[in-house]
Amino acid sequence: MADGAYRWQGNWTAPDAARVAEIDAAWEESRVEVFAESARAAALERIGRALAAARTGDLTGAAAPLSHARSVLEGLDPAALEPRRGLAGLFKGRGARLKRFREAWTRAAAGLAETTGDLSGRVEGAGQRSGVLDKAWVEIRESLSDLDAHLAAASARLAGHAPGEGDQPHPLVVRKAALEACRAAALQCLPLIRSAQNADARSAETLKACAEGLTVWRDDWKEALGLSGKRPKSVRPDGERMSRVRNDLKTRIDRALTELTVSQNRRAEVEARMEALLRSL
Repeated sequence: MADGAYRWQGNWTAPDAARVAEIDAAWEESRVEVFAESARAAALERIGRALAAARTGDLTGAAAPLSHARSVLEGLDPAALEPRRGLAGLFKGRGARLKRFREAWTRAAAGLAETTGDLSGRVEGAGQRSGVLDKAWVEIRESLSDLDAHLAAASARLAGHAPGEGDQPHPLVVRKAALEACRAAALQCLPLIRSAQNADARSAETLKACAEGLTVWRDDWKEALGLSGKRPKSVRPDGERMSRVRNDLKTRIDRALTELTVSQNRRAEVEARMEALLRSL
């Protein structure tokens, strides 16, 4: 702006002189109450669009399939492959236990393959939403530049104007204050957009780790259970190895569930602050 207030933002550039001159040349005294209304309306519309994008595709919906996956893993304990001691072990030896475990694993693997696809789809959706928010950030940044140019033109018009004591403020002073409020809201919206993206990014990272962990679990156990070939092989599964893979996946799921809760709270705060910005205008 003409008084240099725009410089508080750091690297924020001064309004384009040619654009300021263009705005000044189109000045209409009779329309001072709606001066720069197109710039103001564009900024409000873009803030609203950013809010709408932030509200879509909440990743917390992944909590249900993740909780289901963890429940399935709890029901597939490699310790069940080991025969019990005593008479019970005589009638339920390794072969019978392996057969039942294979059947249970096959059913579980088919269901969790859908979970893997669901999680991967949510991660992809988060990436697309981040792209929409990137576009909104750029557009709001452009609105700020346009508002700055109009505010610079208004400041130039008001230069030297000193109302007397008790006089009503010049209509342009009132209008300028409204534009400055809009600019402040747009400026505050920029870091909120980044906060929404960061919340998604952290959750998406843990969901991706879970999808990868499910694939590792499926492939590792398939081999350990002797099911990698066309026909089942006679094997003695390595229970410790299977447990390590299972526990790693459970840890990934727990981490993702925790992050989803944190992300939900963070997004709710961002959305509330964006809504407050719009209400203030």
